[in-house]
Amino acid sequence: MLNRNFIFLTLITFLFLGCATNIPAVSEYRINVSDAVPAFEQSGCKEQSLKIAQAFSSSSLMTHNMNYGLGPHKQYQFTESEWAESPNRAISAEILQYIKATELFKNVQTFKSRSRNGLLLETNIEEFMQYFTEDEKESFVKAKINLTLLDAKESKVLATKTFSSTVKVDALSADAGVIALNKALENILIESGKWLSEVCQ
Repeated sequence: MLNRNFIFLTLITFLFLGCATNIPAVSEYRINVSDAVPAFEQSGCKEQSLKIAQAFSSSSLMTHNMNYGLGPHKQYQFTESEWAESPNRAISAEILQYIKATELFKNVQTFKSRSRNGLLLETNIEEFMQYFTEDEKESFVKAKINLTLLDAKESKVLATKTFSSTVKVDALSADAGVIALNKALENILIESGKWLSEVCQ
């Protein structure tokens, strides 16, 4: 009886040890660009209200999954890294905060606002991903975003432009890739501010 109890306890111990196997925690990353935003002096849009529409993007940028490209054709998913918020939503929020800070418009509202706005900014995120070369010796990121400014009342396109940025990644990791992606997005935001200031002259 004693031996049977010992064997039973041993089996239970092994089962609990098996259940207690350490599983690597998934690291969550945020899209968060620098707060350094220049305020522009152009007054052409100072009396206009701007609503920023929810960004258009591929379905892969609407999830928390963090994908990467390998060589010219392959695409995979990081298994131990993911976005804290989907790139689609996070980039929309960054664009909103940046354009508010430029002070080019009377006010800037989210797409959820029920207020009537004279201008509408549509965003299409065409690319936002880290890439590795086929031999996995180098890495870089690409960000590409198209912005279209419309007259909301007449549904008329006032101006449209595509912005892109490629940044080399310092280390072959998702962590370094996120830093580079934030830098690429920052580059695009700076250029988009300059573009809007020209449109608002």
